[in-house]
Amino acid sequence: MSTVSWRSIGASVIGTSHEASGSECQDSHLCNEVHTDQGPVLLALVSDGAGSATKSAIGSRLICDVLFDKVLSFFQEAGKINDLNSRLIASWIQFFRDEVILQAAADGLTEREYACTLVGAIVGEQVAVFFQVGDGAIVYSTVPGAPPSLAFWPDRGEYENTTFFVTQASFMDQLQFSLVQERVADIALLSDGLQRLALDYKSRTPYHPFFSGLFGPLRRTSRERLPALNAHLADYLNSTRVNDRTDDDKTVVLATSHGEEELPQGN
Repeated sequence: MSTVSWRSIGASVIGTSHEASGSECQDSHLCNEVHTDQGPVLLALVSDGAGSATKSAIGSRLICDVLFDKVLSFFQEAGKINDLNSRLIASWIQFFRDEVILQAAADGLTEREYACTLVGAIVGEQVAVFFQVGDGAIVYSTVPGAPPSLAFWPDRGEYENTTFFVTQASFMDQLQFSLVQERVADIALLSDGLQRLALDYKSRTPYHPFFSGLFGPLRRTSRERLPALNAHLADYLNSTRVNDRTDDDKTVVLATSHGEEELPQGN
């Protein structure tokens, strides 16, 4: 039986451009520990609603809800992470698309108005699955504190500030999938609003100082203090330091399977 136990935090914060226009935050996220026959499994999702789509906040919430239900059913039916593949993930996304098409028809709209991206991770004790459609990033390390790896480079469209969405009929062509047969120590998922801060575009690698500054406090914080640390994370995402570099909505989910319970909360 797995002995992995995760601690996690996550926040979605509205961008200054959306605040100025009076629109809502169009990002959504989800991070849960799912109990399975093989032990605890971490499910983490981030979805970024397209700024040009009127119902994208609904789309981003719906994709997270649908995938959560699908993952729960998968493990309740004795599924194993090693059984996951791109076709199965695609079938879950297609179920979401079918729901969106029905909702769009009821609203007198097209599914494009619910456009959103997706980054996701399903992580067990010695194996992890990563999947992505569009931009955003999944960053992980197999050794606590070591320089992290990037699962996929953010998938951009043909032009600047364009990408691909799970609402597109052709989403399967852009679905990136990876099965990693290693124990994951730390993992972060983020929306594209944080890419310029979190990624080195020249080397196409994660920017290590950005992530070490986030994971250090998470490892040192007791579980009882995680809600306070979560509030600090939201404050950081809404700080002048971050908003001076991006006016977009910002989401990050952080999880670690390594911690020091007895140490006081980090600054």
